[in-house]
Amino acid sequence: MRVLHLSWEYPPHIVGGLGRHVYHITHELVKLGVSVDVATIGYEDSHMSDDGVSVHLVDAFKVRVPDFSSWVHSFNIFMATELSHIGDVDLVHVHDWLTAPAGIVLKHRFKVPLIATIHATEYGRRGGLHSLESRHIHEWEWLLAYEAWKVIVCSRLMVDEVKSVLGVPSDKIIMIPNGVDKSLLNFKPKYERSNYALPWELLIVFYGRLVYEKGPDSVIRAFAKLLARLGNVKLVIIGDGPMREYLVNLVNQLGLGSKVYFTGRVSDDELYSVIYHSNLVILPSRYEPFGISSLEAMALGKPLIATNRGGPTDFVKHMDNGILANPDNPDEIAYYAEMVLKDEGLAKRLGERAKETVTKGYTWDIIARKTYEVYKATLEERVRVNW
Repeated sequence: MRVLHLSWEYPPHIVGGLGRHVYHITHELVKLGVSVDVATIGYEDSHMSDDGVSVHLVDAFKVRVPDFSSWVHSFNIFMATELSHIGDVDLVHVHDWLTAPAGIVLKHRFKVPLIATIHATEYGRRGGLHSLESRHIHEWEWLLAYEAWKVIVCSRLMVDEVKSVLGVPSDKIIMIPNGVDKSLLNFKPKYERSNYALPWELLIVFYGRLVYEKGPDSVIRAFAKLLARLGNVKLVIIGDGPMREYLVNLVNQLGLGSKVYFTGRVSDDELYSVIYHSNLVILPSRYEPFGISSLEAMALGKPLIATNRGGPTDFVKHMDNGILANPDNPDEIAYYAEMVLKDEGLAKRLGERAKETVTKGYTWDIIARKTYEVYKATLEERVRVNW
């Protein structure tokens, strides 16, 4: 079985969870005996092998274009052209709308089923289709779902979303969660705790893109309330994004000063080291199709306050293996944070149960096996269809 994956991001060029997903799922599929090709954006046309995964880099900047939509169309033309000569493939697997045009072309070029993993929708990200660009993206998402043999989504939220927003029928949808690298379960920190907090300070961590949908402003407002009650707390914010300047100003306005540390983007080793050393992780996303970041904190055995919206509600069970809170209610977040930080027994139990949850059902080898079963079933259906 040879499967061609199309993704606009892949290591080392990663923006969010999609790139990590594609990297891990493809490498685990190779271990299951699947021949895997990945096509992604590069700065020149090239080909390389990455631990058994055949990676095709397509130069996405060959032609100057006036806007983002034109750029997407141009690199999809380049991608479809480059890949049309790679030989026989059994399936094309597209991740989100940015590579949908090439995926649809290649589906018909090779006459093979198209699998679409829809990680998020434009409607969900924006809370509606309020611009011409958003409507354009939505049209490609709809066409991708229409052309797909099966649509894979990662959570109950996304099942409902692709039904209502994209009109995908239930029998076409497969729910497979995201996962984490098994190595996180036995992670050893590479950085010292003293780099981020004083010995007597309780360390709270937020990490992710600094955008409204991830809720970093709610974390800061909750932290201000918590600091007034406890005093011996420190907040580390890891990541970067368009809200950074606003958040720095908010910290100053609230008089939090040296109690909040913005690291910017850091390496995975540093990120996981900070989480490892933390006393509490807070990730109150306003829109979260799945929540790999929450799963990573759980894999590291940390008590977690996650959003009560979307993907995390599938695997975070309130007061059992984590805590679910309203992302728009800093008082509620502060209340639960104080509860955890004052009760070492509760914090320990939440962390242990969190790690157990990940171990039993959310590592990439488990997720890859479920994906492989979708491939097998699709190919069995394909042989019964004239094309």
